[in-house]
This record gives sequence, C-alpha cells and structure tokens, in this order.
Amino acid sequence: MKICYFGIYDPEFGRNKVYFSGLRDNGHEIIECRDDSRGLLKYFHLARRHRAVLKAGGYDTMIVGYPGHVAVPFAKILSKKPVVFDALCTLYEGEVISRGKYRYNPFMRSWISFIDMAAVKTADVILVETNAQKEFFIEKFNLPPGKVFRVFTGTDDEVPAEKSIKKRGTFTAVFRGKFLPEAGLKYIVEAAKALEGRGVDMLIIGSGHVEKEVASLIESLGPSNLEWISDHLSTEELTEKMMSCHVSLGQFEKHERLERTIPHKAFESLARWLPYITGRAGGISELLTDGKDCLMVNCGDSPDLALKILELKNDPGLREALAKNGHELYESRLSPGKLAEDVVNAILSQKSHLRI
Repeated sequence: MKICYFGIYDPEFGRNKVYFSGLRDNGHEIIECRDDSRGLLKYFHLARRHRAVLKAGGYDTMIVGYPGHVAVPFAKILSKKPVVFDALCTLYEGEVISRGKYRYNPFMRSWISFIDMAAVKTADVILVETNAQKEFFIEKFNLPPGKVFRVFTGTDDEVPAEKSIKKRGTFTAVFRGKFLPEAGLKYIVEAAKALEGRGVDMLIIGSGHVEKEVASLIESLGPSNLEWISDHLSTEELTEKMMSCHVSLGQFEKHERLERTIPHKAFESLARWLPYITGRAGGISELLTDGKDCLMVNCGDSPDLALKILELKNDPGLREALAKNGHELYESRLSPGKLAEDVVNAILSQKSHLRI
C-alpha cells in the first residue's frame, strides 16, 4: 500500500515514529506531505506538495498524522482517497481538560470543540488510543462504531532496550514525562518523603504545566532521596537514566483523562524491561494486568504508592516477573510491526465502501 502521511504532524512524536517504522518494515511505502508554516500559509504549501505527490504517481490512502485535528477537513477536500485521522484523543482533551487552557475563554473552548467535530465528521477512519476513547468518540460525536478503531501507541524499536545498563547502587523509582495534572507528581513527591531512610531513591525527569507546583512541594517537603532533572535529555541519555533505575512510575492522579489514555512511558517501560507501577484506571487496564505485568495503586494515594514501591524493592522475584511479562506483552502485541498491522486492518475494514 502507498500511504500519504499528510498534515502538520510532528515526525518525531512517538506515535508517528512507531507507525512510520512499522508500516515501512511491513512493506508499505510512506510518502510524506507535511508543512509547519504559521497561519494559512501552511495550507497553500500542503496543497502544492499534495499536487506534486499526485503527479509522482499518487497513493492508495491518506493518513493525517498527530497532531492534525485542524488539517483533516482540508485533507478531505484535497484527497479523493480514504482519509485516516490518527486522532489519539480530542483536541479539547489535550488543550482544555489536560493542560487547563482557555479556562476563562468560552470562545476558544467552542472553537476547539468545533475543530474536533469537523475533524471526526470529515475523516473516513479514526484511530484512537484505547477502547474507552473509542466509546467516548462514538457517543460524543454520534459516530458509527465501525468508523473508530483502537490502535495502541507503542514505542520506537530504534530505542534500545539494553538490559546490560548498570543499575544504581540504591533502589530507584523513576518518573519520566510531562508535568501534566493527570500525572500526579504530588503523590510521587509525597511517596519519596515517606520512603526516606528506607533504602529507596526517586528520580523525576521532566517539566511542564504544573512545574511550579511540583517545585514548591519539593521545597516544602524537602525529601533528601529525590533527584529532579528538568533539562532536556537526548534519547540515549534518557534511555540510560531510565534503565539505571529499578522501577518505572506511571500516572497517579484522580483525573478523567486516565480513564481513556495510556502514557507513552508505559510502552517504553515494557520495551525496556522495567517493572511498571501506575494508578488503577480504565485506560491502562485495557493493556496491563495488576500483579502480572504491572502493579497498580489507588489513584491519589501516596501511601499506597510508597507501599508498592517498597514491595518491589523487597521482592526481586516479583520485579523480574513483572519485567519479563511486560516485555513479552510488548513483543507479542506492541511492536511497531504489530501496530502497523492494526492500522492497515482498520483501513482495509472499510474497503467495502471506500475506494481503496
């Protein structure tokens, strides 16, 4: 299949890299038609580049990469082929619910809602990250169930899963990711304080939306066993830092986003043989099983998180089992090649009424 990847997407975003890699490895051809110019200029550039793609032989289907909500209606205008929208989630969720933007701007909230509606109504196929997200889309936008498909995000196979990286001398739990409200950094800092003197260190790698609140809490509690790296790290540095730790931490807030989303760090942890501890929520429960390939804690419960970290510290056998089972799950269901098959199957399932 010849696939035109279209829009304003970020080619370095994990989900895009995973699908690029898997589709190419499975023998499909990717033709990129992308522009990130400001304002309306990007649409002029995209139209010109799309014409060049057609003159060069065309394609079988078009995928609007992530992020691309604003580009989907334009893609549908340009293309006579099926348009696949890799939505992941709604723009409203990402901008308003997660990041808290436009809280006092009803016009912008309405505009973002309109963008979401226009994108899902004009796309032929929609890809989202969980079945809970799928049901949310179907209900919110009144979509036919056969139009929306769950495809997990996965992680890039080019990121090495080096088991040979030397572990730190002190048992260390690592959180890596954006400081968004749903991450529950507060509970990680509180758990670190509770584990002082228990032979457990905490490493936090990241920055973002609630960074000031996290910094204030760290200063207030002063956990001596917590290290925070806010600088940007290369892929190699990040891999080494994560793999030097013993346990990876997920998201822990009582937040509606956790019912429909799975963070990228979950897939990274499975690929890198890292035992994973996360809040018990609907999204992650579609992928992982408590006690088999992860440990789950009560959301918003730092004492429970501290207990689970201590449990893994004191039980090397459980750590090894979680890491092994998690990596086997990644190999069997979440590699780029497997996820690319899911993308193609979603497209081909529509061939009875789309010209593929």
